[in-house]
Amino acid sequence: MITSSSYSSFNNLTLSNVQSLGFWGQPTASDWCERNYVKSHYVAEFFNSLSSLSMILVGIAGVYLHSTFEKRFLLAFGSIIIVGIGSIAFHGTLLFPLQMLDELPMVYCVLTVAYCCAENRSYRRYGAWFPVGLALYGLLTTMIMMYAGAENHLLEFIVFQSSFIFVVLVIASHITKIYSRLTDQSIKRLWGITAAMGVIAYAYWNIDFRMCDIMHNLPFGLWNPQFHAWWHVGASACSYMICLLICYDRAENLDRKPRIEWKGGVLPYVVVDSLNIKVKSC
Repeated sequence: MITSSSYSSFNNLTLSNVQSLGFWGQPTASDWCERNYVKSHYVAEFFNSLSSLSMILVGIAGVYLHSTFEKRFLLAFGSIIIVGIGSIAFHGTLLFPLQMLDELPMVYCVLTVAYCCAENRSYRRYGAWFPVGLALYGLLTTMIMMYAGAENHLLEFIVFQSSFIFVVLVIASHITKIYSRLTDQSIKRLWGITAAMGVIAYAYWNIDFRMCDIMHNLPFGLWNPQFHAWWHVGASACSYMICLLICYDRAENLDRKPRIEWKGGVLPYVVVDSLNIKVKSC
């Protein structure tokens, strides 16, 4: 649950940081635990910005390796790219308008994934109202966040976190159903790895969020491990795997005989039998 006290701990990260003004001036956006303008006069949070490249890379890889799949999956992978671009802009400048360029695409990304999870059969399960409802949900979230603006960070923070987490929970419920039907142990193992990556990444986010003072005062003179940056990397890998595995599930439901192959032995992707394409839809 997001409370005013948890927001206060987030808002007070600045107080535990030794801040300096750089090229972009006084921060107007949420300021994370990484100290500002330490590595570059032009980049507010260097490691948080650099790690956001991982989102762009996995998104590009997903679009390229799954270019023969339905547009919904290209949109899902492509939305990860947009989140990465927005994250770089946000963490690089700490300006509120560019924070919106990070957070709103995150909402749109999970809405796209929710659609892919729910409409995974060879027939339309929920009708035309479902994508319309998702679009309206995204629009309403956008309007409230933009209305709150930089002047009401608490409202913006609550709306973003609650709307994002709600959709993530919807996705998780559908993934649970997908997982329960699996008989292929290798696919179940990939789902397990994906879940582990997500849990670890979220733990990193929470440590950076709630324990900033400790991270800046580690024993033996140890450096801040920059857990928010590691959250970016873990979330990127987890997002790629979720999109890949729901892509696999959809192809299986369409009897396209999917299989997992590995690019360079490290990057999994879905390959299908091109002779078994039965459905051409979005």
